[in-house]
Amino acid sequence: MQPQFSDIINRSLLTGALRRAESVLLSGGQRTARRNAWDAVCENRRHALDRQESERILVRTAP
Repeated sequence: MQPQFSDIINRSLLTGALRRAESVLLSGGQRTARRNAWDAVCENRRHALDRQESERILVRTAP
C-alpha cells in the first residue's frame, strides 16, 4: 500500500520538528549516534517487510 501524500508531508514536518529539537537538546556526537541508531531500526524494518513479502510469494507459488 502506497503512503498518501498527506502522510508523507506530515511525516516530513514531524521529522523536521524532531531534528530541530534534537539540535537544541543534544550535542553533535549524540545526535549522530541517535540518527545512526534510528537508520538501523528503519533498515531492519525494511528487511523484515521484504522477508514477509518473500514468504507470501513463496507460499502463494508453492505446489
